[in-house]
Amino acid sequence: MLDTGQLPLSGEPLLWFQQGLLSATQKEYEQAVASYDCVLRVRPDCFDVWYERGLALENLGTYNDAIASYDRALQLQPPKDVACVIWQNRGDAQQYGLGQYADAIASYDRALQVNSEHYQAWQNRGNALLYGFNQYAEAIASYDRALQLKPDYYLAWRNRGNALIELTRYSEAIASYDRALEIEPNDQAASYGRSCALERSGLAYKQPTTNPVWYGRGYSELNPLDEAAIEANETSVFIAHPGTNHTQQQPIFVLEDEQGTREITLEKSSYSIGRDPKSDICLHSQFVSRQHATLLKILRDDGTYIYQIVDGALGGKRSTNGLMINGRKHRAWDLAHDDVVVFGPQVRALYFTSPQPPLDSSPD
Repeated sequence: MLDTGQLPLSGEPLLWFQQGLLSATQKEYEQAVASYDCVLRVRPDCFDVWYERGLALENLGTYNDAIASYDRALQLQPPKDVACVIWQNRGDAQQYGLGQYADAIASYDRALQVNSEHYQAWQNRGNALLYGFNQYAEAIASYDRALQLKPDYYLAWRNRGNALIELTRYSEAIASYDRALEIEPNDQAASYGRSCALERSGLAYKQPTTNPVWYGRGYSELNPLDEAAIEANETSVFIAHPGTNHTQQQPIFVLEDEQGTREITLEKSSYSIGRDPKSDICLHSQFVSRQHATLLKILRDDGTYIYQIVDGALGGKRSTNGLMINGRKHRAWDLAHDDVVVFGPQVRALYFTSPQPPLDSSPD
């Protein structure tokens, strides 16, 4: 909620507004919108309500309606600090919801015109430049501004590392990932990005500056200078091998999102993956697309099969965030044992082709 200290509501409209806020807290967003609409029928001049309504609509995935609600809030000329927050959220709906990167940058710029020290607007502006337009140097400049304002912003350090990899500035990328992992040791996207940068850099293996509690499945501890070891490692991690056992183990997708961790045994010829509740594999997060990806079973001549993951819906548009697999963005990928697929913030899947310990198992 916006903390303006000037909420011009009382009586029944105030009760409806409070009910809307409570419903949003409980993730009952449709009920929240209905409550806000009751307020606005009486007090259409309250920008706070239009803003909260926009947030609820964004959580429902109705991004155009959310943007329209933010616009109504802005038309009511809220105080500058409030307008800055609304512009930033408007940009997020355009970027992460609709993939409208140019419009998102324009919204972030409007936020920064009001308050040039809004670090989240700088960070998200960098994301639009990086993932929307492949403007790596410009994205880094935005991340640097965010980090000047908030040095412990691990998302900016991680995304800065992603941009530096694209520029083949691997040592700098590793340093950025190290900073991200010092702040958030469990950031798997940063750990795999660091692994990728390390392999490509040709530098001798070294541990990150933080305690390596984030080391997970699939991370290579081989010396990148050992060419034979690198070749073997790349074969095992990045290439889907033809199987030799025609009764191969059914692969497993271990999915982690806002509702926790769950295992999905893959059997079908295809799976739709996304935020849409009708998806075969539903992702519980506002930061992923409705139709984020598709899994396809690919049969091979020897009778075995692999699963390929493809960005977006088949024959449809690509997702907003794209697919980050083992620290790199891909439009399509033949999945191999231990691959890590990142769909968005705090949403990822681990792919296994052999039996794994139970999720609640603990080491001896």
